Amino acid sequence: MSVEIRRTSEEDRNTIRKLLTERWAGPEMLLDGEMIDASSLPGFIAYSGADVAGLVTVIKREDEWEILTLDSLSRWKGTGTLLLDALVEEARGAGVKRMTVRTSNDNLDAFRFYQRRGFRFERIAQGVIDRERSKKPEIPTRGDYGIPIHDEVLFARSL
Repeated sequence: MSVEIRRTSEEDRNTIRKLLTERWAGPEMLLDGEMIDASSLPGFIAYSGADVAGLVTVIKREDEWEILTLDSLSRWKGTGTLLLDALVEEARGAGVKRMTVRTSNDNLDAFRFYQRRGFRFERIAQGVIDRERSKKPEIPTRGDYGIPIHDEVLFARSL
């Protein structure tokens, strides 16, 4: 079945909150010590028939857009790429010249995904996730492949 990508709307909020709760332990994300409700952010949602297939949420700043969440519910089917492409196209149309995304040090699949799509390592913030865990204890201590989660890695891409 094909995937339909469209901008998120107010009608999607409950679906988005549910997805973020299942995938991220809730829609509230810590970013630079500030709690952000990802379900209230703009983005794109992917549907395969009546089923949600993926979601991307973004923080829009004047000079750059930052991806806060990107989820594909069926890996290796191209949904994540379609969501990212829709976001990049919209950013370019808005005159945005740079896009960033942060991930945890354990997320090797994200490292591969973003680098294959033109993102480059920009910086590592050591211990950030350890500090965030004191404000959001549901952040796991181990992640993908059993790797301890401590640091935040920033990727960036020129548009």
